[in-house]
Amino acid sequence: MSDRERAWKVLETRPIVEDRWMRLRADVCETPSGQRIAPYYVLDYPDWVAIVAVTPEAKLVLVRQYRHGAGRVLLECVAGAIDPEDPDPAAAAARELKEETGYSCDRMIPLGALYANPSMQANRMHSFLALNARPESAQRLEAGEEGLTVERLPIQSVLAGLGGGLIGQSMHVAAILLALPHLTALGLVSPGAGEEGASEPDFAR
Repeated sequence: MSDRERAWKVLETRPIVEDRWMRLRADVCETPSGQRIAPYYVLDYPDWVAIVAVTPEAKLVLVRQYRHGAGRVLLECVAGAIDPEDPDPAAAAARELKEETGYSCDRMIPLGALYANPSMQANRMHSFLALNARPESAQRLEAGEEGLTVERLPIQSVLAGLGGGLIGQSMHVAAILLALPHLTALGLVSPGAGEEGASEPDFAR
């Protein structure tokens, strides 16, 4: 059976919630075997970007902020939603980097796009490696980002802490791992970095 033949048919769709950032819909679906599944809830978000920003000193530019869904303050990569005004994901990444940290970079390398939660979300996260990130301006934080702080940690320290929960957002962990071959090729980390083991969890402070 081909991938197309495996796909469910959507017989009906009904919007439940629609606002600026998300849309919740209820689908009536039919599987290839004819089984009817309803309602099947799907969240439509804009696509997101995550930026693995590296300074000339081989440090990662990270942000620490409160995440209400988790009820915790988490250390994360710079990230955000792609706005309708952004011409492409790379432009959105550069904008988010400048807004959240005040940093710019010399080069933005695409690392690929992954689904955040394909069972119930339609959007993807586009990951980028930002090279030679450096401070250029003040932060321009949006509502809900109050208290966001910028931290710079050595790449090796971040890699060593991934297994212990240093970075609490799973998609950001994926972005860092996608960047690892590039960082290794550039000589910013040693081959096999991050494989030695995990540090103790550091989910929040």
